[in-house]
Amino acid sequence: MLRRLRTYFLTGLLVLAPLAITGYIVYRLFVWVDHLLGTTLRGGYIRPEGVPGLGFLTVLVIITATGALANNILGRQLGALLETMLLKVPLLRGVYGTLKEIGEALLSDRGNAFQQVVLIEYPRPGMYSIGLVTGDAPTTFDEASGKKLRGVFLPTPPNPTTGPLVYCADDQIIPTALRVEQAIKMVVSGGVVVPPKAGTRSPD
Repeated sequence: MLRRLRTYFLTGLLVLAPLAITGYIVYRLFVWVDHLLGTTLRGGYIRPEGVPGLGFLTVLVIITATGALANNILGRQLGALLETMLLKVPLLRGVYGTLKEIGEALLSDRGNAFQQVVLIEYPRPGMYSIGLVTGDAPTTFDEASGKKLRGVFLPTPPNPTTGPLVYCADDQIIPTALRVEQAIKMVVSGGVVVPPKAGTRSPD
C-alpha cells in the first residue's frame, strides 16, 4: 500500500509540477505587463488600485497600433526620423542598434535565429558540448584565421539563454539530427530529457 501511495504521489507530482510552474511564470509575466504603464492606464480613475487586466490589454493595443502605424508610409517616415535621432546619440546608438538587430533576428520571417544543432569539442578535446549554429562569421574573422568560420552559441544549463559564443571551422563542427527545441530541452534539464530518436548525421 505504501509503495502504491508513493507511486501515486510521484505521478501526481510529475503531472502537477510542470503545470504549476508554467502557470506561475505566465501569471508573473501577466502581472508585470499589466503594471508596466502605471495605475492610471490600468483604470485608476475607476478604482484606486486599477482594474486587473486593463493594463495588459492597453499594452497589447499600443503594440498593435504601433505596428499598424509603422506599416504605412507616414509611420515609416516617422520611424525613420526617430531612428535617425536616436542613432545620433552615442550611448543610445549602441543600445538601440544592438536591440534592434537582435529583435529582427528573433522575430523576423527570415527563419529561425539558430540554423542547426551541432556538437563541438568544448571545453577541451575529447569532451563535446551542444551548440547552435548562428551563422557565418564576419569576413574579418575568416581573413584573420585563414579559415571559413561559423558562429556557434553554446547554451548552458539550466538557463539556455546564457553561454559562450565560439567560432569554428566546418571540420570542427559535427552536425546532428536534433531540432533546436529538442536541444534546448536537453540543456534545460541538464541532459535528463533526451529525445527518443537523437542521432547524428554525416557532414555534407
